[in-house]
Amino acid sequence: MVDNRSTFNLTEQPWIPVRTGGTVRRIGLRELFEKAHEIEDLAVPIPPAAAALWRVLYAITAQITGLNTALNSSDPDVDGWMAARNAVLERGALSAELVAEHFTSNRSKFYLFHADRPWMQEPRLIEECLVASGVNKLVAGRPAGNNQVWFGHFSDVEPQPIPAGEAVLHLLVQLYYGPAGKCTARRIAGHAESNSTKGVLRSTTSFHPIGANLFESLVAGVPGPPANADASIDRCGWEQPLLDPLGPPPEPTWPGGLLTGRSRHAVLLVPDATGTLVTDAYLTWAWRAPSVEARDPYLVYDTSREGRAYPRPASSDRAVWRDLDSLLLRASVDSGAAPRRPALFDGLARLPSEVRDRLRLAAYGFDQDGQTRDRQWFSASIPPVLRHLEEHDPITAIHIGELHRAAEAVGRRLQHCLGDAWRDVTSAASREKDRGGPWPVRAAQHYWPSAEREFWSRLRTGDVDADPWVFQQLAHRAIDAALSPTDEADLRIARAVDLARRRLSRVLTKETR
Repeated sequence: MVDNRSTFNLTEQPWIPVRTGGTVRRIGLRELFEKAHEIEDLAVPIPPAAAALWRVLYAITAQITGLNTALNSSDPDVDGWMAARNAVLERGALSAELVAEHFTSNRSKFYLFHADRPWMQEPRLIEECLVASGVNKLVAGRPAGNNQVWFGHFSDVEPQPIPAGEAVLHLLVQLYYGPAGKCTARRIAGHAESNSTKGVLRSTTSFHPIGANLFESLVAGVPGPPANADASIDRCGWEQPLLDPLGPPPEPTWPGGLLTGRSRHAVLLVPDATGTLVTDAYLTWAWRAPSVEARDPYLVYDTSREGRAYPRPASSDRAVWRDLDSLLLRASVDSGAAPRRPALFDGLARLPSEVRDRLRLAAYGFDQDGQTRDRQWFSASIPPVLRHLEEHDPITAIHIGELHRAAEAVGRRLQHCLGDAWRDVTSAASREKDRGGPWPVRAAQHYWPSAEREFWSRLRTGDVDADPWVFQQLAHRAIDAALSPTDEADLRIARAVDLARRRLSRVLTKETR
């Protein structure tokens, strides 16, 4: 029988989808870093898996380039670290010798099914869990138990195994975006617990720089050191020792621990006899004690009224351009909160201008609730906009924020006015059943795409300080699109909608000053 512990090493086995030209292929970690300057981009089809994988790749990039140690812990010199980062970029490629040395010396850490230390997994689960969770529980998008069908028809009666390479991506989704609440029971020291806390990226949108090639993206994406960084104690998730699950979780050291070592879930993959397929999995809690708070460098943070910072929740109904001012400005004012842009962007502002100005941004979001419900994942590409970072073009950055707030104010009042109009012409029973009715939904479906086109048109022409009242015109067109021919023929509806139009214009005069 083949020893499945040694059949799948992430260093050599092809599992990462990458794109070069019009071709997508799968490669291993070693080839990815050796040829990063020849590869255009990742081609991971699952957005939350892509967001998690980028963090893994950034951590490895820091180790290969020495950026994880280019900081004197006794006298942190962030300026010196930025200079070292830019010097790596100037080389145009990673050193083949350093890549080979890294993966040769660390090859044993990248076995997916190693009996003692499988990559990013908890080997003790086979003893501590009485039953496995099932492969359907592992695969994002598959129904498990009595949950509803999402992306395909699968049954726990006849679970379908998945290739080992694909299982790695789903492993990452579970480690970063896993649910809170009921999970497979794990027994430690005679005491069993069967609930977990949510993953560190659950219900968030990540923003990542995309350069001219994968090499540029990887180096630009390594986050700068925080003020209290001590690289001498840093460990990636696959390097951390197996600690007592009832004790304190490891602290989020920079950069490897912060990016790859904060999972609240423990996972163990079960391979088939050949080590090419995953047939089952254990998914349960990793820690009982809370983790040390740490800000992820790729997320926008909003501020509550009490002054608490929290990651901006992902919403599949919200286009990413509406977050653009929260990326460009160090701190902006949005709906009464004071967002903090991703910490990575402080470092992007200090890139050489020829690199910074060509960087695109990739957004990866997973619209989830805080417990177990997964609604929708999404991805989006933002064209090069970093020339407008507040540090380099504060006037445009401020105007972008003003333009966005004008669009938001119009969209918000459009919803309220049409909702009130619907309630004015419907019965009490219908008002309770339909709440705001169909008009606000129809209008939003028309308004927001139109507002996005207007926004990007202005940004391309540099006309971001122009009169924002164009959004009011778009709102009135959205009202037209929301009404059916039957609605327009009804005199009561016509009067209610006319009142809504007048209220819309009157309120906007106050909100968009």
